[in-house]
Amino acid sequence: MKKFFLRFKREVIQIVRQGLQYVKEIDTALTELKKVTNETDAAYKQFLQTASQAASVVGSTVADFVNATADFARLGYSIAEASDLAKAASVYKNVGDGIDIEEANNSLISTLQGYQLFASEAASVVDKFNEVSNNFAITSGGIGEALQRSAASFNAANTDLSKSIALVTATNEVIQNPESVGTLWKTLSARIRGASTELSELGEETDEYTETTSIKYFTPITLTSLVGRISRIPQIN
Repeated sequence: MKKFFLRFKREVIQIVRQGLQYVKEIDTALTELKKVTNETDAAYKQFLQTASQAASVVGSTVADFVNATADFARLGYSIAEASDLAKAASVYKNVGDGIDIEEANNSLISTLQGYQLFASEAASVVDKFNEVSNNFAITSGGIGEALQRSAASFNAANTDLSKSIALVTATNEVIQNPESVGTLWKTLSARIRGASTELSELGEETDEYTETTSIKYFTPITLTSLVGRISRIPQIN
């Protein structure tokens, strides 16, 4: 009987410690959110209630959800927009095959900003990632990793999100490395556009003919035009 009570006591202590740690993590996350937003105490209280419910629905912890919201708010989104983005990022984390919430945030931020998309379009982005990962040999996390490096370049080359995902997916079937795929398309986009500064930042050789060569040889070619030329590229709605 004594052993039973000792074990029970240890378990209770452990549960209390875990609870205190959980509360501490939420408090720390909320402090970070308050640094980048300017709401009333009542608004933060209401946000925490909403965050608790949302985190339960999307399979996240409250602390992760609040931290994700703070990350987006830090970029200038309102607390309502940042909360919606945190929901999308939390879903992405769950379907991203091994990525954490920070990686999910970074990929989503890069994609939204690269394509100049609204916060309200975040859920649609995650849906596209997930749809392709369910049908082709690339993970949702892999698509996000590739676009984290190439989204802005794709957009500069007038290639929309769906076509960009298609190109990334088809290329990854051969290379099997989303990071390399993203860098490849970023470089190719810069070559086609004759973007000397981007090429230099990528460590690529440039000369006085970089821009004129692009105009002469690559003007008829766009990344979008490649979509219809490669049979293995998936069709994405």
